[in-house]
Amino acid sequence: MLISSRDLTKYSGDVHALDGLTLDVEPGIIGFVGANGAGKTTFIRILLGLLRPTSGSASVLGFDVGTQAVDVRTLVGYMPEHDCLPLDVSGTEFVAHMAQVSGLPFTAARERAAEMLRHVGLHEERYRLIGSYSTGMKQRVKLAQALVHDPKLLLLDEPTNGLDPAGRDEMLELVERTGRSFGIALLLTSHLLGEIERVCDSLIAIDAGRLQYSGSVSAFVTGRTASSYD
Repeated sequence: MLISSRDLTKYSGDVHALDGLTLDVEPGIIGFVGANGAGKTTFIRILLGLLRPTSGSASVLGFDVGTQAVDVRTLVGYMPEHDCLPLDVSGTEFVAHMAQVSGLPFTAARERAAEMLRHVGLHEERYRLIGSYSTGMKQRVKLAQALVHDPKLLLLDEPTNGLDPAGRDEMLELVERTGRSFGIALLLTSHLLGEIERVCDSLIAIDAGRLQYSGSVSAFVTGRTASSYD
């Protein structure tokens, strides 16, 4: 099982960020859709061991997120929604550093960083300072660092955030190519169902922290008459 949760609940004051979320997710390219504030980012942070749930449990690749978070993070690549990049280092320095943090020796880290920056289309710009990158380039370097340690699962939180329509198309193509070419399980969050339809095989839909649907994208699209997720 890729991801599993049982009665997962997270309160923040009077707000139920997650409300008894129970689901089982098999490997593949999975879309995780819901309106802004539905609980998607909270769920990802719990999976990474960055937040503790109020109650309930979850596991990733068989590891309990509460007691084995370090094991989870060695097997998972994370692309956060918001920028958290050092602006005064080059793309290659940053991605190589992230590889070393994950345990790769210096030479292997540099080689792997170059490979991943080439994959995301930043090979020519790898020595430029990240502070000089466009929004699209920053999104790509975030994807490169998420991939650099060869994870078994990628968690991509709103990877098209801040991009124009052309940039969204390019990022979605890159995400799909990453999943298909590398054979990596991938969980892609979005508040736009159209993005999920383009690249994902299966779908999880939540609203106000509660599970609304879990199954194939095609069955969801065929069966809905109206949706608040577009």
